[in-house]
Amino acid sequence: MESEPQYPDIQVEVEENKAVGVFSLLQIVFVMLGFMLGGIIFIGNITYTIQGWIGTSVVVPQFISAWVLQSLIIIVLTFLLLKANQGVMERSPDAFGTSFYLYILLTVVYVTMGLIGLVFIVMIIIQFIIMFLPNVKIFWFDEFQEDTKPRIKETRFTLHLVKKSPLVVAGILIITFMVSVALAAPWIAPYQGEDMVFKDSRLPPGSPSNDIRQNYFYILENREFNPDIMPSYYYDELSITQIHLETVEIPRLFVGVSDLNTGNDAVSVNVTFRIYQINKTVYESSTVAERLTYLYASVSVVSQNLLSYIQLPNEEGAYVWELQFIAPEKTSTWIANTRVVLAYYDNYPIHIWGTDFYGGDIYSRIIWGAQKDLIIALSVVIVAVTVGAILGAASGYFGGKFDELMMRITDIFFAFPGLVLAMAIVMAIGVRSLETISIALMVTWWPTYARLVRGQVLSEREKLYIEAARSSGASDTRILFNHILPNTIQPVVVQATMDIGSVLLVAAGLAFIGFGPPVGTAEWGMMIARGQDYILSAPWMTLYPGLAILVTALAFNLVGDGIRDIMDPKLRRR
Repeated sequence: MESEPQYPDIQVEVEENKAVGVFSLLQIVFVMLGFMLGGIIFIGNITYTIQGWIGTSVVVPQFISAWVLQSLIIIVLTFLLLKANQGVMERSPDAFGTSFYLYILLTVVYVTMGLIGLVFIVMIIIQFIIMFLPNVKIFWFDEFQEDTKPRIKETRFTLHLVKKSPLVVAGILIITFMVSVALAAPWIAPYQGEDMVFKDSRLPPGSPSNDIRQNYFYILENREFNPDIMPSYYYDELSITQIHLETVEIPRLFVGVSDLNTGNDAVSVNVTFRIYQINKTVYESSTVAERLTYLYASVSVVSQNLLSYIQLPNEEGAYVWELQFIAPEKTSTWIANTRVVLAYYDNYPIHIWGTDFYGGDIYSRIIWGAQKDLIIALSVVIVAVTVGAILGAASGYFGGKFDELMMRITDIFFAFPGLVLAMAIVMAIGVRSLETISIALMVTWWPTYARLVRGQVLSEREKLYIEAARSSGASDTRILFNHILPNTIQPVVVQATMDIGSVLLVAAGLAFIGFGPPVGTAEWGMMIARGQDYILSAPWMTLYPGLAILVTALAFNLVGDGIRDIMDPKLRRR
């Protein structure tokens, strides 16, 4: 008896292949967009830095300078995702699992990038949905679950070891706290990083400010105000509260109507602005004649700009402002640049940790400085690890003249003290900035990782699993990135964690001796440099930034020591 053809099975296989093909295509598109975003930000920063060196002016969007670290992480993770995509097209379960982890890491990065990051997160969610469709899930999820069971068990044991070490726990808590403070700087710092209140020079911790600041609240702002009907008027309620009356300066209301344009019709326009001492409810229920009994102030012009300050009563209460445009006939076009602004004064916030010589708030500057110093430390280590690991791995794996050349280059770098070499690079660039410090430290830091990874690769490349990969026809690139580098990551992670603290210290040292950013920048080393002359009369100027450097660097060193002990198989099972 002849068997029936298995058309349903063939149809299912076609649908599964089609679903995986769609996922692979979306992944490639996502990778290309990620490369474009990371490349634009990274190249934009290089362009911005170079134009600073040569003295030209280039307008660079703000997000380019704000997301330098994110761009480096995105480029590295997207490259790994591109490598995983090759396995996805071959229906490799490991490739799907790798993609899953990379998407989670990229989501964490994109969360910090505002609206642009949200777009990429939506794309990741779409790819997650496709990954868990039955036609795609069948290729990887069961094996992924089996693989994660021992990893989950090992992770639990690792967390158990971390809990047993109070110093590691303390280091992790300090790092988490400092990163949270840096991210929350716009909301928790009472001053901007570069704000200076010159009347508050060298105030001790807890001192109130000696100055007041002027604030502007825009009630109405329209550069192309276009009333459709003549006459027309606009009104709203204005409340004066205790916030507006903190100082002896009385709040004022500014009204500005300028650039009047009635098109081809030469029509005279009467512009009138009034303030009534009533609330909005009473205003709306009153006639025009009744409102006039509550009139507090009025200004009016005909066919000319109205620019006037009106001093408000020095008491709390509700008021209504009214803006009228009166013309004898309707004009064909009407444009007016219109503004109604409340100007008031209040006291500067208390200086919790005192001020420096120029009146900069120490507390706020340390918070804003955490952003800059942590970005420098992380970006330097990420670039150094990436460049050093790739060059060191290629050197150790291929050997020969390339290995000899790379080792001699690293010998040249090691012949100079790192700080001295970084100073020379900063001087050669000729621009004092945080970006220059980052570049100098990136150049001086990568040889350490190149040597470290090369030594690990030399011992790994002769092992049996590498020979098995070669015999199965795997390319050198696949062997290097998929087999050797993952097995050399342990000492690199330990070294990188401890180097973050070291980079932090060296960057602060460069700023302290005058190779850092311009005066006024909120950076810990620069703050200590500005306070060194007053270390006896105003010790808080150097004490607090010094403690910030000490605690942060110590935290990374504690975590690095803990990771080394946890990852060491000889110490792990004791």
